[in-house]
This record gives sequence, structure tokens and C-alpha cells, in this order.
Amino acid sequence: MDIINLSRTSCVKVTSKSGNSKGSGFFISDDLVVTCFHVIASTNQNGQKISWNIFQDIQITTIEGATINANCISPPNQADLSPLSQDFAILKLIKKPTNIKNYILEISGQDIKNLKIGSNCYFSGHPLFTPALITHKGMISGIDDSGSIICIQGSINKGNSGGALISGDGKAIGIISMREGGISKALQELTVYIEATSKQGSVQIMGVDPLKAIKATVETLNTYISTGIGYARYIKFLKEYCSKHKILK
Repeated sequence: MDIINLSRTSCVKVTSKSGNSKGSGFFISDDLVVTCFHVIASTNQNGQKISWNIFQDIQITTIEGATINANCISPPNQADLSPLSQDFAILKLIKKPTNIKNYILEISGQDIKNLKIGSNCYFSGHPLFTPALITHKGMISGIDDSGSIICIQGSINKGNSGGALISGDGKAIGIISMREGGISKALQELTVYIEATSKQGSVQIMGVDPLKAIKATVETLNTYISTGIGYARYIKFLKEYCSKHKILK
């Protein structure tokens, strides 16, 4: 089995212009794509309440360059918040791409306890501003205590979110969700301080606004800093949702 090729052909780019969002995704049927919820929606927390807005201009782009409009068919609600809590979304395409049999990725039924630490894993995606689809070979480096997150030793960056984590048997075992790294809490607080101070006006030095310059540097660090550790959401939650809502036949 050519797992690298399977990882690449099943992978899509997921974008929303209105949400200024870009991520990755993968086919689970001829007209269904899985990605992360945070790729296709914005969230806002006010005290104990969380609200969300699903973007209405979602598009996917296949490895062959076909761009297709898509709609989210797994919105969170009070009866089932798992798409939000487990960070997954299911997109239904407006039309099916050609050669779809070569795209579909099988969802694993393997128990997370049986995943072998140190075993190889594979993932593809559209990280950062890379001009091409990027594929990586990583290693399963740990499982969290709740059994919901797979830790990966591999190069995961912004834009990889939503891509499939594939095991050595060529099946999806997780959904790439986030990376370890980015800016520290101190730098986050500095960004908040800069934004608050800028509202009161700032002084330019030789034509340069120092506050804006510092903020730009912090934002660049947040985009590119990565420790080589990433996380994927265990695929079980997606599989259970599909079964509960009769999404996959």
C-alpha cells in the first residue's frame, strides 16, 4: 500500500475568505470531507457561554486543483456539542469531484489503547504559505489520559489543522488539530497591552511606529514557532457522530 500517495490524494485544502481561514481536510466519502471545526467557524466565549459562527463561503480544493463549494452538515447544538468539544466538522460538497474512488480515506476502528507508541504515522496538508501540498512522516509519541488526543512527533504548523493522521495500515486514526508552540503567555499579554495602548495613540520614531513593529514581530513568531510536537483528535468521536446521525452508509 502506498500510504504517502493515499495521504496526498485524500487531502484537500479548506478555505473561507469571509473567515480569513485556511486549513486542510480529507475525504471520507465521495461527497463528504472532514476538517477541524475551528477551520470553518469562529467562536466567542462570554463567561460560561460559547457562541459560534459557521462560515457560509467554505470551499475545498483537491490535489488535482478542482475547487468545490461545501456546507457544514455537523453544526454543534445543545443535544450534541461534540463537533465543538472535539474540534471536527463534516462538509458536504455541492458536487462530486471526478476519480473520487482514489480520494476516499477509510476511518480506523482501532482502539486508541492499541496504538503503539513509536509507530510511524503520516499526514498531508497546506501549512503556512507553502505553494504546494506538503506530506510528512511522523511518529506517535503519546496518548493523553482521557484517550482523546494523540501526540505526534512531527512538523505541524498552522494550516495543517483538519488533515488526516494516518497509521501504518493506511487508515485515518486522528484529525490534526493543533501544534505545541507559538507565543508564550507573556507575549500574548504584550500583544493585548500593545492593542490597548495603540488606541490611545502612539509616537513614531523616524517614521516607524514601535508598537506596531513589536506587534508584527510577535505575530510572526506566533505563526512560525513550532516545537516539533503536534496533536490530533482521536477519530472515534467523528465515527460515533457519523453513526449517531446516520451520515455514513
